[in-house]
Amino acid sequence: MNSSDDLESFSEEILDTVSKNVLKYRKDKGLTQMQLALEIGMSGGAYLGRAEIRKENHHFNIKHLAKISKILDVDICEFFKS
Repeated sequence: MNSSDDLESFSEEILDTVSKNVLKYRKDKGLTQMQLALEIGMSGGAYLGRAEIRKENHHFNIKHLAKISKILDVDICEFFKS
């Protein structure tokens, strides 16, 4: 059985991986944070920027990732790969 600390650490690693991959694929497509944020229905790029660098524990939710995968034309599974 996993400890609470192990589970917390594992989930943080997943969030870090997702953020790193969103950043990578966004840059590969040549989009700015603002462009991607507007494409997925956000009013500005600040939240997306914080989520990409995990500032103050911000992160993407499944709805964000579904939209981002469509906009960037990347299978959503790719965001979870190390």
